Amino acid sequence: MDIQSWGPAVSGVVGGIIATGLVAYWARGLQTHYRGWSRAALRRRHRTTIRAANTLFFAGLLGGLALYPLGGFASNDHRPAFLGFGLASLLPLLALIVIPFLTGRNIREAFVAFAVGQGAPVWATCLPLAGGLVCLAVALVGFLPSGS
Repeated sequence: MDIQSWGPAVSGVVGGIIATGLVAYWARGLQTHYRGWSRAALRRRHRTTIRAANTLFFAGLLGGLALYPLGGFASNDHRPAFLGFGLASLLPLLALIVIPFLTGRNIREAFVAFAVGQGAPVWATCLPLAGGLVCLAVALVGFLPSGS
């Protein structure tokens, strides 16, 4: 193997190491309680919501990426990847809103529990999800037929 084929693998490993280090650093600064609930109690209280949001994240991501072989898209077409990342952002957000609403729990508390469950601050959890919504909008606009 030449060095060009190792580039993506090395880049992925380095990115993973950096992300793991950042999460470990941020985890030390997380609040220990939220509205009288400890982090462990908050995660237990919203266990179903957190599991559903994580499952929907991966389902959205894999669903969008499955469009490449199933939909006949070229490997350099950004639309399925953007759609996958957008769905991976939208579906967990919907779970974090709908499940607490249906169970009578606090939606804001569910967002905090989700962030604590990911081991990151709320802003570091919601910011990529918001970016995914932008990607979803770009993907949907990209799937619209052009006027010509």
